[in-house]
Amino acid sequence: MRLIKQNIEKRDGSGTATLLPEEPEDMWHAFNLIRPNDRLRASAIRRVVAETSGTGSTTSQRVHMNLCIRVTSIDFDAASSQLHVSGRVAEENKH
Repeated sequence: MRLIKQNIEKRDGSGTATLLPEEPEDMWHAFNLIRPNDRLRASAIRRVVAETSGTGSTTSQRVHMNLCIRVTSIDFDAASSQLHVSGRVAEENKH
């Protein structure tokens, strides 16, 4: 895992860190770093459906967005080296 940027306070340990996982094993290390009530930001691709008010027809498009959640639970699947994080939206986006 590569540490891109960090800003950690020495007094209370609060702050931010930007990490770039490079290998599947890095998800295990992230699992041990992330705690409930932490804020986690990641980029994602979502399908956005828009409905026209006049005709009622719908259109959909794929949108790149940054999501920020406040972590409520975290789980690590060792068989597939996948990190599962769930939480509530911490910052609103336009979609």
